[in-house]
Amino acid sequence: MSNDFAQFQDAFFDEVAEHLAVVEEGLLALEQNPEDRDLLNKIFRSAHSIKGGAGMFGFTAVSQFTHKMETLLDFLRNGQKAVTPAVADLLLKSTDCLKTLIDATKSGAAVDDETVQRLTGELAVASDLKVEAKVKDTPSKSSVISGLTSTFLIRWTPPDWLFQRGLDPLQIMRELRGLGTLTDIVMDQSRLPDLTDIDPEKCCLSWSMQLATSKDLKVIEKVFEFVREESKLVIEPCEAPESKDKIDSANNASRDTLHEIRFTNDEQRIEDGAPKPLGEILVESGVVSSAALDQALAQQKKVGEILVEQKVVTSQQVEQALQKQRQQESTAQSKKADTASIRVDTAKIDKLINLVGELVITQSMLSDLGMRFEMNQLHVLLERMAQLERNTREIQERVMSIRMLPIGTAFSRFPRLVRDLSSKAGKKIQLVLSGEETELDKTVIESIGDPLTHLVRNSADHGLEPPAERMDNNKPEVGTIRLNAFHEGGTICITVEDDGRGLNREKILAKAVKQGLIGENEKLTDDQIWPLIFKPGFSTAEKITDVSGRGVGMDVVKRNIEALGGTVTIKTALGKGTTFTLKLPLTLAIIEGMTVRIGKETYIVPLLSILESIQPKEGTVKTVVEKGELINVRGTYLPMVRLYEVFNLQPEYTDVVKGILLILETEGERVAVMVDEILGQQQVVIKSMEQNFRKVEGIAGATILGDGTVGFILDVRGLLEIARRGVPVAA
Repeated sequence: MSNDFAQFQDAFFDEVAEHLAVVEEGLLALEQNPEDRDLLNKIFRSAHSIKGGAGMFGFTAVSQFTHKMETLLDFLRNGQKAVTPAVADLLLKSTDCLKTLIDATKSGAAVDDETVQRLTGELAVASDLKVEAKVKDTPSKSSVISGLTSTFLIRWTPPDWLFQRGLDPLQIMRELRGLGTLTDIVMDQSRLPDLTDIDPEKCCLSWSMQLATSKDLKVIEKVFEFVREESKLVIEPCEAPESKDKIDSANNASRDTLHEIRFTNDEQRIEDGAPKPLGEILVESGVVSSAALDQALAQQKKVGEILVEQKVVTSQQVEQALQKQRQQESTAQSKKADTASIRVDTAKIDKLINLVGELVITQSMLSDLGMRFEMNQLHVLLERMAQLERNTREIQERVMSIRMLPIGTAFSRFPRLVRDLSSKAGKKIQLVLSGEETELDKTVIESIGDPLTHLVRNSADHGLEPPAERMDNNKPEVGTIRLNAFHEGGTICITVEDDGRGLNREKILAKAVKQGLIGENEKLTDDQIWPLIFKPGFSTAEKITDVSGRGVGMDVVKRNIEALGGTVTIKTALGKGTTFTLKLPLTLAIIEGMTVRIGKETYIVPLLSILESIQPKEGTVKTVVEKGELINVRGTYLPMVRLYEVFNLQPEYTDVVKGILLILETEGERVAVMVDEILGQQQVVIKSMEQNFRKVEGIAGATILGDGTVGFILDVRGLLEIARRGVPVAA
């Protein structure tokens, strides 16, 4: 496959993802407003765009399945069918199936053909349509003849720009064949110029053909919808051919279908570098003949099974061919580049271009000044350096803003999730979203999907009560889950709130004691008890469901949020509800940091983690056996970490009184870190340690400082763990 064509396909898959989101969101809204014709039209247009694009690229399975959805949607928007809960549910399941078809088309993976065929049948029944035979089945004579009620003569002269827009006339033929039996196809070459004058990008061909079908004229016209512009198209009824002709046509169609199956059996797609189908590998290896393969393909089983049953090949030979196919598939997958893309508002691009222009002007002014610089012009140099700094900072901010996306893209999955959870749990749940326009770095948005999903599922299953229980407690029978996002300082806060039972303090304590997480007589505050639910394997669910109750999920939430440099806190009231608050950095690429010095080394502390800095007095530091050093900060003892011991450095001060202590906090826990000096505050670009070296406890990453040296960024959670052990870590 050429790189240019691959780029077009990438754009198609990006657009399909957007259309699928429109379809799913529209269907969820349609359940609440079944008479909304504008909404139905919007859903139909998106489905139609998916079908047209898939057809243009030859993704037949996607195109045909979407066509079934489109037919039902067309009946709904024209008022011929009513939007019932069953219809909406079928369309949502079909949307899920369409997603898997598209993912399989993109990755080359296998498809659950049974599910596709079942939903295809259900869509046909819902549309009062006859269920058509599977494309890869060989149609029998009787099945071809039955249902063919009309014959149409089609004469089509496409516009000369057909190929230039990536349109394929063969795809039109395939779609027509899907409507019935296509016969008497004649290609007119009279418009072809001499070979010396031919333009391969222009279409100079015309076709005439006959289509025997049970469909009406409108359905046939829709096949030509994307090529109708400037085409000469005539579709008119004609006398049907005799039965014998129909049967002959059916036999020809069967052979054509088998020919196509030969290259698509076992759910494989043929493209440059893609693995070959199993049947083709067996023929190339000389294990079976082409005729034997054709005979096997005519049956409705996998090629390997048929050939073994017929004793044409042994199971070992099939396994060898499958092994070769898997190797080819692995090679093909490794060649595929997982390219990410992002759509950017043109206003952001325009501002960035203007800033680059200003930067060029400033650079030109500095170059001009450098050629004739004198000391009496020092103030001019400083002014222009300041201008350069402002330009650089603003460009940095604008470039970062390009990666910023509304968090609504992460929230969009939850209306469907809550709908399904509500149905599965037998509860009535409404989801309220707010702050969807709040912008966050694309990488962070992609990473918070799973933690948010766990929290929403937890609220639906554990938090909210069944309708009867809610009414007994004088609550509305419909429970509410609220998702909200907002900026707070240099971070973004996301809250997941429910008005359910709230956390049960006694249950959590009893479970924690039973699992040995705390002592039986240990006294804990509420702020120490609530985080226990994040311990691996911890669950207070009375029974296991397919939603939750296995003690899996909440520990994943905590781990994933911490990996993003964020925190998660809990606020709850028994009988009133629970609120989880996630605090995250706006971006993972750049952080605000405080630079500190230990000896000759420079480290960066994330500014969000710093509560204060102090210079301790004599007698405030105590040593506890097996606990390390503690410092008394206004009556509260905090664990203390000497960074020079952790990283095996030569400090300027070993006496705590002469050094400086930074009080750092993460997840409600605090630690005091001793340094020699605070150098200042600055933005730093984070570089991964693990990609270039290895994971170092207490270090979150590295950056290049202004003087060209490397500075390490401290991991506050890691330092807390080190302080808890009370054991220095060698560098």
